[in-house]
Amino acid sequence: MKTLMPMGGAIDELKKPDVLMEFIKRAGGKRARIVILPQASQLRDTGREYVEMFKTFGAKEAVSIEFRLRELANKKEHLQLIRKATGIFFSGGTQMRISAILGGTRMETELLKAYQNGCVVGGTSAGASILSRTMVAYGKGGASPRERILQMSAGLGFTDKFIFDQHFRQRDRLGRLIYAVASHPGIVGVGVDEDTAAVIENDSRISVYGSGAVTIVDGNNITASNIAEVTASRPIAVSGLTVHVLTPGCTYDMKKRKAHIPPLVLE
Repeated sequence: MKTLMPMGGAIDELKKPDVLMEFIKRAGGKRARIVILPQASQLRDTGREYVEMFKTFGAKEAVSIEFRLRELANKKEHLQLIRKATGIFFSGGTQMRISAILGGTRMETELLKAYQNGCVVGGTSAGASILSRTMVAYGKGGASPRERILQMSAGLGFTDKFIFDQHFRQRDRLGRLIYAVASHPGIVGVGVDEDTAAVIENDSRISVYGSGAVTIVDGNNITASNIAEVTASRPIAVSGLTVHVLTPGCTYDMKKRKAHIPPLVLE
């Protein structure tokens, strides 16, 4: 089983957050060995704080690999930690810091290998964006897709079927995710709200956990768009786009291109 867990940022750390508890559970629960990669953050205490958090919430082991130089990504001790991990977690911050440090290194190769071998891989905020092959690097908010609303760049490539955006509803990022999907309708956009996670199994099935929603932007049925012609930051037109807003308990099947919303049980 391959499991990817992009999280939308602003995880509620004052209680046991559902998203981190689900990550620990899927990484082995009390047997989980979690490696934190805090390179996205400017704060040097970020890794240590996540180590304490994961241990408090029940992981057997948690360790932060703290370095800021590309050459240290090839360090033998660091690679061994990746090989032993059952869960790998990327912190928030700026996603370009992660790709600039890890891209093309032996650690990137080991991370992808670990994921293919069943290690759960997740990240919050910038750590969510970095998970896809093509990632949202920078951008602006707004409900309408506009030319130059975002800049895309190469991510670490755990999936080439999805592109992720985070702090989604809170920072009004629907427009830029629509733009990303309209630029390549074969990619499914996944917008993750804060304190929420999209759990992706085998690059196909998405389940929602946390307190918010996950917005799926599916361009498979797009019939027309003027994205290639629009200039000067003007809005683009697109028709046939499919959008699903999913809350905890809902799922999305990438193969069938269908969402499932279970009956709501009233208390």
